[in-house]
Amino acid sequence: MLHVAILGGDRRFLALIETLSAYVDTLYTVGFDESADNVNVVRSSLENIPFEQLSAVIVPVQGIGDDGSIDVLNGQSEQLSTAHVERTNKDCIWITGVRTDFFTKIKDRKVMSFLDREDVAILNSIPTAEGCLQLAIEKTDHTIHGSQVCVFGYGRCGQTIADVFKGVGANVTVTTMVEKEEARAAQRGFQTLLFAEFEQSLDSFDIVINTIPAHVFTPNVLQQLKPSAFLLDISSKPGAFLKEDVTSLSNIVMNVPGLPGRVAPRTAGEILGEATRKILEKEFRHGS
Repeated sequence: MLHVAILGGDRRFLALIETLSAYVDTLYTVGFDESADNVNVVRSSLENIPFEQLSAVIVPVQGIGDDGSIDVLNGQSEQLSTAHVERTNKDCIWITGVRTDFFTKIKDRKVMSFLDREDVAILNSIPTAEGCLQLAIEKTDHTIHGSQVCVFGYGRCGQTIADVFKGVGANVTVTTMVEKEEARAAQRGFQTLLFAEFEQSLDSFDIVINTIPAHVFTPNVLQQLKPSAFLLDISSKPGAFLKEDVTSLSNIVMNVPGLPGRVAPRTAGEILGEATRKILEKEFRHGS
C-alpha cells in the first residue's frame, strides 16, 4: 500500500494531486480545499496526518522555512516540526524542490529534490522561458525583436531562454562562467561572453536575464546597467543581487524564482506529478 502526503504548496500542486491520486492508494493533502474530489484523496490538517503510515511526504517546491513553516495555497502557513518528521518510518522519503536548512534536521530519512532531476529541469525550462518572454514584453517599451538580450548562465533554463528570445528576433548574447557552456552556446550560433568580460559590456543590453543562483550582480556590476535596461533574475536563493543594492536604480528589476508556477501552473504541476510517479515507482516498485 502506498500512502503519500502533500503538505502545502502552490497552484502547481493541484495538478500534482490530480496526477498522484490515480496512482497511490491514499493521498493526504494539507491546504488544498479547492482540489478536485477523489476517493483516494483525504483533505486533512497537519495534526491529523498519519505520519507513521506514510511512504512519502511532498512539500512545496520552495522548500520548508528554517522554522518549519510551510506555505499553503490560501496564503497562510502550517508549522512542521521535527516531531512530525520523527513520526515517519525510516523508509519514508521526503520530496522537495529547494533543500532549505530545515532539511538538515531530517535525520535518517531520504530527502529528494525535484530540482535534481534532469527531466524536470528540461521540461520546466519551457514555461520558464515563456514566462521570461511574457515579462520582457510587459516590462519594456520596445519590441523584443531587435533588442539586445543577455542571458546569464547557459544551463538547462538558459539554453531554452536563449532559443526562445532568438526565435522572436532578439539579438542574444550568452554570458557564462563555464568554458564548456560558452563553447556550446557558440556552437548554437550565439554571441558569447565569459564572466570576466561581462561587466565591460553590460551597458549594451536592453534586457538581462539571470539564471545563476549566486550574487553575481554586485553594486559595481549593477552600476554598469543601461538606465533603461530590464533586469530579470529567475534564480532561486540566494538570488543574483541584494534587494538593498537595486532600490536606488532607475531600472525595472525583478526577482521571480519559481516562474513556471506563476505562468503555467497546470503544466508545471503535471511535470512534477510525472516526476513524483517515477520516484515512487523506483523507490517502492509500486505497480510492478
